[in-house]
Amino acid sequence: MTGESPSLRRGDIPATRYVSFHEIPEHDTRQLAGLSYAVMMARSARGVLLVHSRIRQVWELPGGAIDPGESPRQTAIRELVEESGCVARDTRWLGVLEVNDGRSRFGAVLYCELDDVPQEFSNAETIALGYWNERGSPAPLAHPDEMVLRKFA
Repeated sequence: MTGESPSLRRGDIPATRYVSFHEIPEHDTRQLAGLSYAVMMARSARGVLLVHSRIRQVWELPGGAIDPGESPRQTAIRELVEESGCVARDTRWLGVLEVNDGRSRFGAVLYCELDDVPQEFSNAETIALGYWNERGSPAPLAHPDEMVLRKFA
């Protein structure tokens, strides 16, 4: 999950702890405090796509902060492109992830299929691409994302 300033160093970012997953329909997210981020669980032929965060130095699902005027779905699709160069196909809503990094935060979790994934990819946010699959995943893996992957992948 992204959304932090690139000027932050890894030691400046508090550890994010998984709290709960809420199976709330997309149209009914007002039950919770405002959604602040969205992540995409993107499945390819090689497994669920992970990005290695240049800032946090962990593997995680592509995602980031919801921009003003943007829906959680639009955020997840945009962040997938920005962080991996991949385009979502057949996007669907999964629910809401609650995490705590010193304060409770809520984020949308969406799922999509991928047709094409670049062999290599890096930019200001992403060091590399990896996969969660039956053979395992790269480490370290962000704890909240690992919990979502165990639930849905």
